[in-house]
Amino acid sequence: MPQKITHAPEHLITVSWLSQEEGRAIVVMRDLEQCLSKVHKKLTTKRVHETRVVLRRWYSIWEILSLDRWQDDEYQKRIGSTLKAVNKLLGGLRDLDVNIAHAKQYSLPEPVILAWSKQRKRLAKKVGKKIAKLNVVKAVNALKTYIGRKAYELEQYLAFSQDELKLSINDSAYHHMVGFLEATERVAHEQAGHAETDEELHELRLSVKRWRYILAEFFGLTNLELVQAQQILGKHHDLTLLKQELAKTAEKLGGGNLAGLKEAESRLLLEIGALTEEIKPLKDNLPYGLRPSVSFEQ
Repeated sequence: MPQKITHAPEHLITVSWLSQEEGRAIVVMRDLEQCLSKVHKKLTTKRVHETRVVLRRWYSIWEILSLDRWQDDEYQKRIGSTLKAVNKLLGGLRDLDVNIAHAKQYSLPEPVILAWSKQRKRLAKKVGKKIAKLNVVKAVNALKTYIGRKAYELEQYLAFSQDELKLSINDSAYHHMVGFLEATERVAHEQAGHAETDEELHELRLSVKRWRYILAEFFGLTNLELVQAQQILGKHHDLTLLKQELAKTAEKLGGGNLAGLKEAESRLLLEIGALTEEIKPLKDNLPYGLRPSVSFEQ
């Protein structure tokens, strides 16, 4: 009777981890270049969101690359500080965009939505001017040169030096990345076991996001359970912050006299409670041990 044999995909076994990391950095860098080339011209909701997503992808791979010796002082001075500044500036806009979208969805008082919309317009002007001054094109061009230089330096270093981290140029992409994946799973598993408070659920969300990006960027895997977990945890976090911002803005606009405020607060509390119940089974069904594989019969 034929036996089914499973092994890791050939393209992850035959390529070195260094080549894979360089390749992923180049792919995400090109996406980043495309977004940054136009984001400061007109800060639409779509452009802000797309740029933030690509920046998160960049940070997800750079977190690993920096551990593998890709980062030096030049990166931080010429590239990293600029990307961090852009991400922070766009973060404020993205928070407002999310709040406005949810405010409309859950029928928050119109004066609140109007106040946030005006705030968004004012902030967009300030952020656009600040991003223009950061010279993001120069930072991306520096990054292009940097990636090529560091890939060569690392290859030479690993070929002729004894590395204290026990990195080897001969290790495959699959076996090298599995270590990072296992560490991420362990953190998520520990957090999922006790995450109850808003802050603990937020930390679990960040771990799930990190886990999902490692699978997607380095293993080419997209998993529905992780996507759903991140979406639900993300919405729980967004609505928790929305409830807080609603209280602050309502107080500025007249407090308890604001028409429709109590009803809106009740809707948010009910939705947050429903999401909390949705999260409970998700925490017990995260896809630990998920790995790409190919099967054949012998």
